[in-house]
Amino acid sequence: MKLLAGPVPFVAWRCIALILLLLGVSVVILVLHQEAGFLPGAVAQGVIGVLTLAAWIMAIRFILADTWGRWFWLVILAGAAALATFLPYPAGIWVATPLSIFVLTFRQFRTWRHISDRRRALGFGLGVLATALLIFLYPRFLNLVGEEGSGIFLKKLGAWSQISLGCFWFWSLFHLAIRMRLHFLRLRPKLGVTAILIGFVPLMLMVLLGLMILYTGLGGARASRTTGALENWRQMTAAGADFGGALFDTTFVWPGPGIAGENETLIEAPDWVPGLVNKMRGSMADAARTDSTGWFLADGKIWLMRWRALDTEHPTVQAWHLGERPLEILSRLLKVGIDISPAGSSRSGDGELVIGQATEEDRKSFSGLEVSYRDVSQDKDYWNRFFFFGGTLFEVNRYEDQWLGSKTLFINLRVGWQDLKTEFLEGDSNLNIAVVVALGVVAFLFLVLEVFALFFGFRISEGIVSAVHVLHRGTRSVAAGDLDTVIDIPNQDEFGDLAASFNEMTSAVKQGREIALANDRLKRELETARAIQVRLLPSSEPVVTGFQVVGASIPSREIGGDYFDFLVQGEDQIGIAIGDVSGKGMPAALLMSNLQASLHGQVMHPGTVSGVVERVNDLLVRSTDPHMFATFFYGLLDARNATFTCTNAGHNPPILLRASGEIEELTTGGLLLGMLGEQVYQQDTVTLAPGEIIVLYTDGITEAVGPAADEDDYDAMFGEDTLFEVLRRNRHLPAAGIKDAILDAVSTHTSGVAQSDDITLVVIRRQG
Repeated sequence: MKLLAGPVPFVAWRCIALILLLLGVSVVILVLHQEAGFLPGAVAQGVIGVLTLAAWIMAIRFILADTWGRWFWLVILAGAAALATFLPYPAGIWVATPLSIFVLTFRQFRTWRHISDRRRALGFGLGVLATALLIFLYPRFLNLVGEEGSGIFLKKLGAWSQISLGCFWFWSLFHLAIRMRLHFLRLRPKLGVTAILIGFVPLMLMVLLGLMILYTGLGGARASRTTGALENWRQMTAAGADFGGALFDTTFVWPGPGIAGENETLIEAPDWVPGLVNKMRGSMADAARTDSTGWFLADGKIWLMRWRALDTEHPTVQAWHLGERPLEILSRLLKVGIDISPAGSSRSGDGELVIGQATEEDRKSFSGLEVSYRDVSQDKDYWNRFFFFGGTLFEVNRYEDQWLGSKTLFINLRVGWQDLKTEFLEGDSNLNIAVVVALGVVAFLFLVLEVFALFFGFRISEGIVSAVHVLHRGTRSVAAGDLDTVIDIPNQDEFGDLAASFNEMTSAVKQGREIALANDRLKRELETARAIQVRLLPSSEPVVTGFQVVGASIPSREIGGDYFDFLVQGEDQIGIAIGDVSGKGMPAALLMSNLQASLHGQVMHPGTVSGVVERVNDLLVRSTDPHMFATFFYGLLDARNATFTCTNAGHNPPILLRASGEIEELTTGGLLLGMLGEQVYQQDTVTLAPGEIIVLYTDGITEAVGPAADEDDYDAMFGEDTLFEVLRRNRHLPAAGIKDAILDAVSTHTSGVAQSDDITLVVIRRQG
């Protein structure tokens, strides 16, 4: 059993494969037995019984692969097997089968869910095949020999297993049908399956239904005409008509003698006639039935008997044999072959008609009749062959062994295609021809409509599939990086809209990528510019005897427009500059670098502080756009004399905090740099006492805005008063501490708000 061990999907699929294999081998053995005499009947029945029992065990293994209460269901199935084995046949089968159906009905067949979609679809097809094998196998298996010994037990178990397997596949197919999704199929096969299920299958069912209606209608009409003709013969005979010679070829009269007509043979009354006369006289209820005519089956022959004077001591009867001649006349009249055979039907004691399979006794009492108005025994042409074309029941009185009852015979009609053509296309009935022509026109119209439906169905399906394929190829191309891909779908439906949207998306993605690449290049350029700008700013604090000088610049973007610088000019002098260029970003950075280069070039020449600023202004006016300008402050710190000489070109006035706590602002100077040339700037000199502080700053400090505040709201800005307060509160700290305190205060004020402007700060403190 190692084959059936392992994960549920593996076990389940092996069980299905073994069921099909065992059923297939069983059918092969049955066919070989029937066609080639392979194995005796009892042995063949035993082998097939064992094989089908093994297949049923595989089905049980499949069901119980994923279930709860496994032992409970096994006990029920074991009890069903015991009942099927030990109870008399076939009662045991019909007692055990409901138990199997109970188990199969109340299982959810969850095992199928463990199998992939593709295998479930294949399992559906295999289930249909297994059902067909069981339908073929079951009745033929029961007819095999095996009525005693171990053979009967195997027959019982085999029959029970086959019925249970049929129920198993019924519920499996039902489960698979309602849960089938066909997700594994590509779009074209899915549309093909849909077209077959929606269009082709209903059409074929309608065609088959129409043929069945036509077939049964025509066959039923001919069968009705057959029984009608026989009944007419009986009624006309009862009325006194004599068909002897013209219709029947054999007759007898009791008591004799009788007179035979032309073309008629008079025979001696059979020995059973007196007994039948006594039965007929005893069965008469009243005088109204003293004269009676009916069809009788006696001694294996069918007779039309006309009774007279049954209520007297001298009754008479004349009988005509329903043999080949009258049936051939009826066959020629109806254009059919007639086959009368025993139907295994009789009347029960209470008069109810019971129809079943003809028994051997029935066949002995009546071997049957078969006639045709034309000989087709040697005709190999399919067009002329007879085929079944309707049937009807024919009730007669049966007399057998002093017993009188009723008997039902089966009249089977056969007809050839040529006969139908003759009747409907070449006959004298114009109505039949008109009906056939009308049906042909309707069938042709249906065929044309179906051709158009299939054609447009395939066109629509192919349009959907091709559109999806084009979209798929487009997405694959875009995924590979080809943003020049254009999807061309001529459809004016949702697929066309989707293609247009896809093309728009591809164009937008291409533009977005170009913008992203440009932004990436710009970002790298800004990073490079930032690195250059950082190198332009002082990298370390200058060392000045008796003074502490520190500075810091925090840009609001990658690069900023604020500027500060320290320019050493001798052993005890240092130039200190701070500026704020108009605008932000790259233009401001370029102007700032130009300002720095101009300043560095001018401080090399001897002159006053104001003269340096005047020359820098003239250079900027000549080299920059008229709309670009900069606020600027430049001062020269003389450590030996403790003086600071400075010029303010429109910049925020630096703060001078005296030792007494008084605040002074350094405003002496002139116009902003870069606006007008040949400007004259003033300068001012202040003396610093020990502990006094000068703070140079840009408007990014005083105009810093707090959270949830309007940028134009002056009260929400950090402001100069706050700056003064922070400076006074931290005056005892060194220059670096004062710088950090100011920056921390600004950061606290703007907590949670993005920096909107560059922040630059320089602190000068004379040591005490």
